[in-house]
Amino acid sequence: MPEVGPRRGPAVDERGRLAASLAALAVLYVLLIGLGDARAWSGSDAGGKVATIRYMAEHHTLVPEVGYWASAQDPAGTFHPLVKTTLVGHRFIQVTTFPFVYIGLPLWRLWGAKGVLVLPVIGSLLAAVSARRLARVLGATKGWWAFWLVGAASPMLFYSADFWEHSMGVGLALLAVSLALEEGGPLKAAAAGLAAGTAGVLRADVLVYIAAAGVAILIVGRTRRWWFAHPARAVAITSGALVPLVASRVAEHVLVASSGARAGIAGRSVGAVSQAGSMLPQRVRDGVLTTVGLFADDSSKYLVLGAVVLGAMVILVVNGRRAEDGVVTKAAFATVVAAYAARLAGGIGFVPGMFAAGPVSSVGVIEARTPQARVVLITALLAIPAVWYFQWQGELIPQWGGRYLLVSGALLAVLGAVAIERAGRLNAATGVVVLAAVVITGFGAVWHVQRTRSVAHAVSRIEAVPADVVVVSELDHLGREAGAWYGRHRWLTASSAAQLEAVGAILRASQVTQVEVVGLERSSAPAVIPGYGQVSVDHVDFLGFPLRLTMLNAR
Repeated sequence: MPEVGPRRGPAVDERGRLAASLAALAVLYVLLIGLGDARAWSGSDAGGKVATIRYMAEHHTLVPEVGYWASAQDPAGTFHPLVKTTLVGHRFIQVTTFPFVYIGLPLWRLWGAKGVLVLPVIGSLLAAVSARRLARVLGATKGWWAFWLVGAASPMLFYSADFWEHSMGVGLALLAVSLALEEGGPLKAAAAGLAAGTAGVLRADVLVYIAAAGVAILIVGRTRRWWFAHPARAVAITSGALVPLVASRVAEHVLVASSGARAGIAGRSVGAVSQAGSMLPQRVRDGVLTTVGLFADDSSKYLVLGAVVLGAMVILVVNGRRAEDGVVTKAAFATVVAAYAARLAGGIGFVPGMFAAGPVSSVGVIEARTPQARVVLITALLAIPAVWYFQWQGELIPQWGGRYLLVSGALLAVLGAVAIERAGRLNAATGVVVLAAVVITGFGAVWHVQRTRSVAHAVSRIEAVPADVVVVSELDHLGREAGAWYGRHRWLTASSAAQLEAVGAILRASQVTQVEVVGLERSSAPAVIPGYGQVSVDHVDFLGFPLRLTMLNAR
């Protein structure tokens, strides 16, 4: 006898599978956050944002400032505990963009450091969903390869647990591209523009991708003709992009301009842009590092090795598609396996290159069979040298997967996922690339857990002193690593003997009786602050480096 009851249509089943997949991916992200320590991140820039949120919450202000307890004695902020803090008027400004700060403020008030990580989790989930949507636009039947490869086997896993705007920027950028390439009227085009503009507000580097996508559309004849045939759609997508960009500027003016804080935010960003194109040899080196760097080392031999590994992956995929199994294919296979094995054997740490941390992107380089796919490919590749030209210089080794090139990596990964789905199965070549992606992503997750726990443990030890003790750090970035603790103790930064002497004057003027000096363990005598004598010395590990904690009392 046949069953009687409601039938589940394909659309219902599809929504159910998507909901279950999102739930599983969210559990993975939350597990990563739980295994690590939410009070620390992959870099100190995130700490500056969290310090700002904490200060705003505790002082009940909407001005994105961080204050300074010693401003009376050090009005220029020379020894401010958060390096790269800008003084504007009487405000001390740490952040360069403010949307995440304002969105994160209520989350901090609800759940503290764990609460603000809701934002990157949502960003990575959006990236996975948008990758699947874009894959289907590009010809994939289901798009699940793109969903899982972008959501769980790419840098999106790493950045889901990090208080950066990166995952949200990638998610919105992928959504914008998929909407722009889909058939539809002005409303859909406006939605694409809105997503692109919002991504640009969160991550200025996305603006490069908006320009690159426009050029790509003009280069590919079929898409160019389609867009010229639909001028209303072109107007809609442009207007949609301008809305969040203009709204952001208006909000900055209304919320913070009167305090002078906006000048500090804009000044930091303008300063970075004004350096664009300077020191081209160094920019090329940084660019190669963030594109192909497998090892956290920017010496020439490792940059060449990264380029060789990328070439080997492309050869492997091309020959695999042709079912060629000759000497060249075997050599490429051995090169990829040996390089990644060497990186894993080298110990936990950063993988700074886009292709190195997201190997599936290498498959996408050779897969662009439709006009839409060619637009995606050109956008991803054209943006790379432009990002090199504009990206921040220096301090690019301690990062995961080329943080300024994450959109390129995600776009290419979607192209690669479409190729894998179209083939119907993994061959030996694509299997190796996917396996490398899963392994290196897992490696990054382990590193994230280890790093955040190590930083949080060290800062907790440093902070485990009476409330009236002032902490003086000899490491410039340590104060920002401690952003989740900001304000619990008074901190200062002094990285030289001369600065320590100047800090002594501030401490004496503030009638500080106890000081904890934090610095790297050295063979020389402990740091000396005039007017204070050593009481005790302790040590704590900080990412493999022994820190010396020297307690001083006023004489």
